[in-house]
Amino acid sequence: MTTIATLEPSVRLVVFKFLMKSRLVPDFIPRMSVNSINRSGSASPIEGKKILPSTPDVWLGGLLDLLNRSEYVFVGARADERADGRSDVRFTLCHRWHLNDTPSHPKFIEKFDELIGSLVELIVYNIWTTMCHINPYMDMEGIISKGRVIMLDCAGRKPLINSDGDKVMVYAGGREKLLTPGIIGRGIGPKIPLLSKANRLEIVGKEVQLITS
Repeated sequence: MTTIATLEPSVRLVVFKFLMKSRLVPDFIPRMSVNSINRSGSASPIEGKKILPSTPDVWLGGLLDLLNRSEYVFVGARADERADGRSDVRFTLCHRWHLNDTPSHPKFIEKFDELIGSLVELIVYNIWTTMCHINPYMDMEGIISKGRVIMLDCAGRKPLINSDGDKVMVYAGGREKLLTPGIIGRGIGPKIPLLSKANRLEIVGKEVQLITS
């Protein structure tokens, strides 16, 4: 178990960023061209401190506790469309101490339940190769301001549920390594749910912890 961050008022934003094919992004998530995106706290061009190196097969389900806490509020979602046919889909949570009186956009309020549902689905039903940074917060003018941003970069999605609605199963011991290219090794041990072999990010008190499988 490793603590990678502590949730405190100085952590102004927590941002989940999922890399996925643009055609798979739900229509209700606003789309933006990368070239048209202004600098903001959730997309700081200044890379901060890496607090979690790229780690394969991470389940983020434990972080959904953020949605049930009073400290952080879900404030926005968007898909930053890239030139390679993929999008960075961002979901942003803001600490209550840093909320202002600006009312939410009517379309955000209208689509709120769908946006939350999409975030929950991406987190609960998949595991990801995940890397995490703490970045400086930057305002809409690109000026570094008070607070920090926890950025969770998630790519390499592996679904936990197959097309039939059943759990994806894998061999407990993996597969035998063969020297012949293109040949799949024999499975080792019994089959277990893929989730059973995943690393996990959990919230324990105010700490974000990585629990390795």
